[in-house]
Amino acid sequence: MDSQESLAKNRLMKVKQDLFASSEFDVYSLVPPSPYDTAWLSMVPNPQQSDQPLFQGCLDWVLQHQNRGGFWGENIGHPTLECLTSTLACIVALTTWNVGHDAIQKGLAFIHGNTERLLEEQNGSFPEWFAIVFPAMIELAETKGLHVFFSNGLVEQVFLKRQEILQTRRWVSVCGQQQNYPALMLKYLEDGLIESPSAIAHAFMKTGNKEFLVKLNSIVQTCGYGVPAVYPLDEDLVKILLINQIETLGLAEHFMEEITSLLAQVYRSYISCEEPKSMAKNAMPLQLYKHSLAFRLLRLHGYRVSPRNFCRFLGDEDIVAYIEEHHELFLSAMYNIYRATDVTFTGENQLEDARAFSRRILEKETMKDCMNLARPISMTNLQGQIKHELSIPWLARLDHLEHRRCIEREESLGPGTAHALSYRLSSQSNATLLQFAIENYTLRQSIFRNELKELERWSKEMGLADMGFARQKTTYCHFAVASTASNSSLSDVRLAVVKSAILVTVADDFFDREGSTDELEALANAVNRWEPKGLTGHGKTIFNALKDLVDDISGQFFNKNGYDIKAYLQDLWRQTIASWLKEAEWSRNGHAPSTVEYLQVAATSIASHTILLPAAFLLNPPPEIDILKKRQPLTNSLMLLTRLLNEIRSYQKEQEEGKPNLVLLYMKENPNLGVEESIAIIQKTLDEKKKEFLELALSSNEMPEACKRLHLHCLKSFQMFFNSTNAFDSPTELLADINKAIFDPLRVEDVPGSFMPPNSFQSTLGLKKDKSLASHGKSHYSSSKPCNGFLKSTCAIKVQGNSRKELVTRPCSRILSLQMRNPTIYTTFSKPKAYIH
Repeated sequence: MDSQESLAKNRLMKVKQDLFASSEFDVYSLVPPSPYDTAWLSMVPNPQQSDQPLFQGCLDWVLQHQNRGGFWGENIGHPTLECLTSTLACIVALTTWNVGHDAIQKGLAFIHGNTERLLEEQNGSFPEWFAIVFPAMIELAETKGLHVFFSNGLVEQVFLKRQEILQTRRWVSVCGQQQNYPALMLKYLEDGLIESPSAIAHAFMKTGNKEFLVKLNSIVQTCGYGVPAVYPLDEDLVKILLINQIETLGLAEHFMEEITSLLAQVYRSYISCEEPKSMAKNAMPLQLYKHSLAFRLLRLHGYRVSPRNFCRFLGDEDIVAYIEEHHELFLSAMYNIYRATDVTFTGENQLEDARAFSRRILEKETMKDCMNLARPISMTNLQGQIKHELSIPWLARLDHLEHRRCIEREESLGPGTAHALSYRLSSQSNATLLQFAIENYTLRQSIFRNELKELERWSKEMGLADMGFARQKTTYCHFAVASTASNSSLSDVRLAVVKSAILVTVADDFFDREGSTDELEALANAVNRWEPKGLTGHGKTIFNALKDLVDDISGQFFNKNGYDIKAYLQDLWRQTIASWLKEAEWSRNGHAPSTVEYLQVAATSIASHTILLPAAFLLNPPPEIDILKKRQPLTNSLMLLTRLLNEIRSYQKEQEEGKPNLVLLYMKENPNLGVEESIAIIQKTLDEKKKEFLELALSSNEMPEACKRLHLHCLKSFQMFFNSTNAFDSPTELLADINKAIFDPLRVEDVPGSFMPPNSFQSTLGLKKDKSLASHGKSHYSSSKPCNGFLKSTCAIKVQGNSRKELVTRPCSRILSLQMRNPTIYTTFSKPKAYIH
């Protein structure tokens, strides 16, 4: 662990030096230079010496930045349409000054060898910017004597689309002159001339207007010779994108100081943003994207902000109709608006309307799969993210697994508009963050595995693992907690939460089905006295584990803070056990309480506060004990929500066991209600109460931020367990996610500086190096553990065992192939196919 932590610290220092080294945050260092725009600046002749370029440095940049494949652009792994226009612009620039003849030929070879393939990938759907720029660049190349020719009709389709666009657009005058270049510049000029270096360069060459020359000099002075596609950049948007990328990769805990500083700047801009009198429709996707993403980030970090900046469009029927008609241009914006509405508070009708509208737009796009409609290959990533967002509520998604999705996807969802092509982090910035994210995720998995071993040891030592009657959910509970409260620094908190959850599960089962009335009363009396005298069997085992847990947490807290919280922890458990005893009396006496009476007891018996509050004292900083003693509204809200989630998914099981359940009690009090109607009433209450909870968790000042965040983590864990089924009681439903969270190495390829999974991972699997395969240039690892219980490709290892047979899969030697390439190491796995013995 020490070597891993040292590696992580060194990587963190390097990342911070690369991204935040300068005293003033430089957004231009984070975005990629635009070969297309740089090429246009390099074409500008020197007014005093027309046979020489005005910006020789830009021309040198073009000469130095051709990729091995012969093209210009950042997408080295898979060239895109943008690479076509950039490459054409660059070879035109080199031809203009009669330099780089080999580079020109390589560029032409790339154009001729890849254009048709790249166009085919679009499946007939060409972005407007490309339909305007690409034909114009081909025409410009022809005027320079470059012969660009194509054999099929796809290029002709692009020319036809340009003609359709121009027929519906006005010609644009620059400085009073209608030159013959609107086809090339139309898109930029409509978006704002000053924001496009290539358009400014072209305008200066056509008009000689000195205002354009001043702007060009300013661009080079600010950005250097590799210029961006937009100038000046929207600095707030770049900051937002950087924060979002850091957080989606799971790195926020390492950059809290930087995130806090940047968000404070974004907040000042957000609240001072004035409502525009009018906005060009083609500028709207970017603005909606920016404001909705800023809103989400600010609200998640506790800022009180209004959604009006991105919801006001709903009041304009023309704009709404335009978005619905051109919804493909707004997919990224609608995606982020939908995500922004995840943090809706009570009474925010604007956000409710925005959620309904954005979901309708997104579903319209997902319907194309059902209709087998063709779409560009470049849309695949966006499609996958949209489906993921629509299918699983945010509260049911576990942060740690979301980080994995982002890392393995190796990219985040950018603004997705032609105007915003430069508003993405450069490949260098992304690679720096991605490599750190890989190491960070791997380190977390190693920590999680060590925690799981400790929890298994504790459960077995306390006798909880061998109770026979109780559900053994050590791995399930740890997975849920680790995947929400995943920061490496929270290990003690996680252990305390999971131990409490293990004990709650076992004790709840004891009260529900195993213990006699005398045994239950004896245990409750022993807990009230805090003395095990007279206890035997399972009751004594449960009490001893409870005492060990309370002593451990209170001892840790006392050592750090100097005062005792044991009495408070004891009271929490007394209240919880009293509620279990009351429910046991109801069940055994056949009593059906009123819904009000039931919820008064059931909100306590769900024990979410009993699981969470003791562990909160191990946070840094911990909450004041007086705050928690008052049972804050946030805690009360959590207790109710977790109970309602459980009620909806467990009514059938509890009906069979003769236990009260809110769904059934609603039906008893309202005989005209069926099951679905009863569930709908509870679900409506649940949805409204979640909004109240989020407002308390994100905007109230009733307790420290870390404690509020722990409440949110707890709700997300319960929502995951009871989102669409009762996954907590399923022996197999969560196995794949458990593997991804704790055991399976990341599936990433071609990341510079990748490294072997740590030795702790190999030893966890019982792996040893297979020297017999060394001659083949690969290191394989074989398992010393028996391969039983899975279909050929996977070894099943029983982590917690009883009649419920909780299994966790771990890869066996037949599919674990840690293939080594220089300098990249990547892992491949087949899907585990599990069955229960």
